[in-house]
This record gives sequence, structure tokens and C-alpha cells, in this order.
Amino acid sequence: MDFIPALPTYGTDLSARKVWEWFEAAVRNDDGIAYYKHPIVGSSNGTQPDLTILARPYQPLVVSCIRLRLEDILAVNEQEWVINDSGTNRTVESPILELDDFIVGLQQRFDRERVIRRLFKVVGVVALPIISAVDFAAKFNVSIENAVWRAEDINTVLKGHDNTLSDREWKTAKSVMQSATPLNKTVGSIPRTTTKLGDAIRVLESDIAILDLEQEKVATQIPPGPQRIRGLAGTGKTVLLAMKAANIHRQLPDKKILFTFNTQSLYNQSKTLISKFYRHFSDVDPDWSKVHIRHAWGGRSRPGVYYDVCARQGSVPLDFRTAKATDFNIPFRACCAAALQGRIEPEYDFVLVDEAQDFPKEFFQLLYKVAAKEHAIFWAYDELQSLASVEMPDTAELFGRDTNGAPLLSLEGDYAGGIEKDFVLHKSYRSPMKILVLGHAIGLGIHSPNGPVQMLGRPDSWRSVGYEVDVDEFVEGQAVVVTRPLENSPNPLESIYTGDEPLVTTAAFDDRSTELDWVAESIRKDVREQGVAPEEIIVISLDSPRAKKLMSSLQMRLQGHSIASTIPGLVDGSAEFGEQGRVTLSTVFRAKGNEAPVVYILSFDSLYDYVQEIENRNRAFTCISRSKGWVRITGTGPNMVRAQNEINTILNDIPSLRFVFPNMQRIHNLDAETSRRRRELKRAKEAATGLLDTDGEALKNLDPKLQQQLFKKLFEADGLKGLSDEVRKELLKSLGGK
Repeated sequence: MDFIPALPTYGTDLSARKVWEWFEAAVRNDDGIAYYKHPIVGSSNGTQPDLTILARPYQPLVVSCIRLRLEDILAVNEQEWVINDSGTNRTVESPILELDDFIVGLQQRFDRERVIRRLFKVVGVVALPIISAVDFAAKFNVSIENAVWRAEDINTVLKGHDNTLSDREWKTAKSVMQSATPLNKTVGSIPRTTTKLGDAIRVLESDIAILDLEQEKVATQIPPGPQRIRGLAGTGKTVLLAMKAANIHRQLPDKKILFTFNTQSLYNQSKTLISKFYRHFSDVDPDWSKVHIRHAWGGRSRPGVYYDVCARQGSVPLDFRTAKATDFNIPFRACCAAALQGRIEPEYDFVLVDEAQDFPKEFFQLLYKVAAKEHAIFWAYDELQSLASVEMPDTAELFGRDTNGAPLLSLEGDYAGGIEKDFVLHKSYRSPMKILVLGHAIGLGIHSPNGPVQMLGRPDSWRSVGYEVDVDEFVEGQAVVVTRPLENSPNPLESIYTGDEPLVTTAAFDDRSTELDWVAESIRKDVREQGVAPEEIIVISLDSPRAKKLMSSLQMRLQGHSIASTIPGLVDGSAEFGEQGRVTLSTVFRAKGNEAPVVYILSFDSLYDYVQEIENRNRAFTCISRSKGWVRITGTGPNMVRAQNEINTILNDIPSLRFVFPNMQRIHNLDAETSRRRRELKRAKEAATGLLDTDGEALKNLDPKLQQQLFKKLFEADGLKGLSDEVRKELLKSLGGK
């Protein structure tokens, strides 16, 4: 039995704690879940039951705790109680009527689900832990049905089921209690195994949504201060943050909430999720004047956190061109830094941040100022997906320090009621294990020709992202084996799909046009022959600078197959991701935060880019981990053949990763190496341009030994293939080559 206090008031609610102790003694060995102040149901005045309990052998329970002493209760009838409230007599609604609201509300939720309709009968319990049953009866001469006065009364209110619940019925009941049913999708009857991709996707999506305990705590609990939620791609962070926002709005409707993110295409998804979960509680839409969904930057056409701050300051926001001129690498950092120079007043009671790994520290410092004094900022950090580092910054680095040098925000200890400040989500549900492990290995470069480019330096770091490690410390040169247990990657696709399509497909081509032809034809087969819906396919270009050209060319090819597509942010609106009836063609940046059953990755030969190897490996992991099912990886030339060899080496070791632990100092110095390579590339371009501008006769009259060294250097660079055909021909001609 799991127990989740939704509010920190549980820490000081002595009556509720005592009553839960009584119930826990009776159900602790049963499969089930119980809550304190869970917002799934409420009375007409907006209150929640003190305890809501679902144990597999018993009917669901809603429990109201009476915290009054006998002398404070003056009169009792079916409709009203008269109580002494701090010396003042007042009439209140009978707790029995409020309890009936709880019963009816929860019963309706169970009865909405056909699978469990009429299987459950919710039981209402009134708990009076500080009053004697004998004294109550003597004073009022009334009895209360299903009352609990002491621990011995618990067994009298636990009602068993008439029939044993099946696994599907039990999962559905848990999904109702977790408020996860908005994630469930209604589908027709489909065999549990299939040889067609489309049917396998339907089966996968028909699984009943169930949250694990870590996820349930993140979604349900409302801490009074900061909280970090971290986990791999696919651990459900965006969904959990949306559930958390809906829970807060349901429990505390007068509080103002900010929900922010980095990827513009998450706007519609976030709003839809928050609406779904809130309507599950209230059957009405959220009050959008209290719940603000904002892109971090924003713009003239849509508000954003930064733009809103500037508007409240009365300052002029920096446009992208100005910001980039100020801070070429991270333009948004320049925007936040500028805003921090002005006065920023608190605006929000709760701040929820998705994709936290992609924001500069200046944005967190801005959020610190827009948050109310409790600084209830909840940020979801995607481990191993930061474009800057595999190491997670601490709160002092993100939010800053006070004048005494102490961190402004701390994650030390727990909140009252046992609510944690720092959550780690170990289970990744999105991608099958093979896909996720491949993504990690590619991202870290454990089989890169030049050795790893990034590394988790401690065994505990590997364990925190769901791997098993049998050593306590890593040593340079040590043969390392880390293994991902199946329970931490519970995507069941490989047990559902029994066809011939491998989860990972690679293909190398001589030129880009042939690659695009193959991808378009493969998508045609997915849609026409395998029954995959177009919106269930994402195509991502690893070569970001040329993505628009590549995607436009692919779009034309898909049109030739009568398959519609969209290019969010490059051609179409930035929020148009996963549009019904259309394949999504995307850059890596636009794809972040989204997912699809089938993912194509173009230009994978860019993995070995001379300057951007670290960045491109991060991007490759992002691309691969978008997939809920299949990944098709394509590219051109010798670099794609190298990529195929690297991928095959990784796949042969799954579920383990085997590598030699690198020199961590070298890993830490790779940023400097990247800068050096950038300078070298600039020198090479300048030298090549200088040679092309030089009189041919002057080059012919160079010392023959110097000419020979020049030819040797060029051919060492993969036979001049790093240069364009035109430049290569002109250079050889000017040097007298053939």
C-alpha cells in the first residue's frame, strides 16, 4: 500500500495522521494507494476528503476526520451541526452531507469507466479519533453509520468485493484514483500481438495509463517551496507538470500559476493537458486568468515570460537580432540579463518550468523574482539532454546566493508531511529499452572513433538514470559495464509487435537526393501498407543549418505520394506539431519535448562534424529518444558507414553498455577542444581561399617539396572530400594536379 499526502498540512494534522495509522495497520500488505487531501473529488464547498483509500481486496473508501472535541459539539441533526468555534457558536453543514458529496463524486468517476462500471461501491467513513462513541451517543442519542472511533472499528468499515478483480479491472480502478484516465485512449478491439506497425501502435496506446509511485507523488503533491523533478526523456515530466498545475488550480483556485517551457511547439500540448486534467476534477475549463501558459521568451504574437516582465517594467524587449548581437551563443541569456537590471515584482504563487535543462541561469534568477516569497518553483530537468552539459547545476548556480553567500533556494531535507524537495524519476516509459540505450550510447559517444565525448563520472549518476552498476567508483582505463533493467524501461512494444521491421534501421546512401527518395518511400509504406497515421511520424534533420532545404525537398517527395506534411517553425506555425493527418518534418530544436511512434533521422553523417561533435551527439540523443517505437537513421557517404558500425556495436551489447572509462580531464577539456577546432576550421577556410586567390604561376613555382607536403595534407583530409567539388577542382588545377 502506497500513501501520498497531497498537501504539507499532513505533517501537523494529528487527527488525519492517527486515523491513517489505524487504516494502514489493516491494509499495509495490500496492493493499493491512499491519499491525504487528494483533489480527485470534492464537496459542493470545494473541500476534499481527508483520506481516500483504494485497496485491492476492498471497496474504495472516502474518510472525513472530525477534529472537534465532544464539548465543542453543541447540537447534531441530519442537516446541521452547531459547534463552539473559539467561543462563538455557529451552525455548519453536517459532515455526513459533505461525506455524501465525496461518495457520489468518486462513485461517478468509477462508473464512467465501462470496464469497472457497477463493480465498485464507494464507502463513506466518518472518523472521530478524539471522541468516545459511548460519550457521543449519550450526549446526542444518535448513531453515525460507518463511524470509526478507534483502531478496532476499522475492520467494520472495510467492505470486500463480491467478485475477484481482474488485472485490467484493477488497473482501470487505479487509473481512476490517480486521475490518469485522461491519458487513456479509447480504441477498438485489437489483438494483443500483431505484425503491422499501425496495429502495434494502437495496442500500445490502448494500455491503461498507470502512474508509478514516483510519478504519482510529483503529480499530486503541492510543496510550499521549491522542488526539482529530474529524469530521462520519456519519464513523463511534461505530463506530470501539467497534472501538478491542474491539481494546484483545483486545490487553490485563487492562486496564480505560471507554466513555462523552452520549445514553442509545447504550447498547445501543455494547454491541452492542463485542460484535460482540470476538467477531470471540475468538468469546467481552468480559469486562464489564474493559469498562465507562457513560452519563456514570447513575442508580439504570443505572450511569454520575458515579454510579460518587460511589459510590467515598461521596458522595450530585445528582439532576436539585438539579443544575438549581444550574446551570440545564447541570445535568450542576454534578454534575461537585461530584464534583471530593472525592477521585477512578484507575480505568481506557483511557477512550473518544463525543459529546465535548456535555460540559462539568468532565466531562473528572473523566475525567482516573479515568484511569490515562498518561491514555490517546480522545475523539470531532463537528465542527459542538456545541450551544454551532462552535469546538473545546483540551486546556488541557478538561482544565485544571498549577501551571506548562502543559496537563495535549497533542496536540503523534506517538507512537512514527507513531501520531497528533489525527485528522481527512474522509469522511462516512452522508448523501448533498445532505443533508449542506443540514444545514451550515441549521445555520450562511448564507441566514438575518438572515444567518449561526454560521461557520467560516478556510478551513482548512472543509477540515478536507471542503470545498474556493480562498482562503487570508476577508474580511468577500467572496463565498465552498466546494464539497464527491463523494469526501468517498461515500454512493451517488443512483446506486442511480431513483424519483420526492426526497431532500429540504418541506411547509407551516396548522395542526399537518394536518401530523401528512400525516406519518402519508406514513409509511404508506413502509411499505406502498415497503417501508421501520418501524425504518428516525425522526421528530424540532424544537420540543423540545412534542415529547411532538406525538409522542403522531402515535403515535395511526400506530396508526390499524396502524403501531407508540416514543417513547424521553419515553414508553418511553430506550434503546429503532430497535426492530424500530417507527417511532421522538424529540426532537433523543434522536436524537443515531442514524441512519435516512428522517428526518421536524416543527415546522421553530421554526427562526426569536425566542430560540433559534442552538440550533434546531444542532438542525436534527443532525436532518438523522441521515439515510442521505431527509429530509421539515414545519411550519406563514409561518415554514415562509420555511424552504422558504431550503432551496430552498441546494439550488440544491449541491455548493457560496455566501454573503457575515459580520462575525465580530457572530457572536461572538450569544450576547449571544440573552440580550437572552430579556430582551425576558420584558418583552413582562410588558407584555402587565399590559395584560390593566388596566381597559378606563383603556386607552380613553389618549392616542389612544399607542393608535395600540401598535396599530402589535402589527401590526408579524406581525399579532399571536405571541400566542395568546385573548390577541389580549382585547387588541383592551380597546383598542377589532375
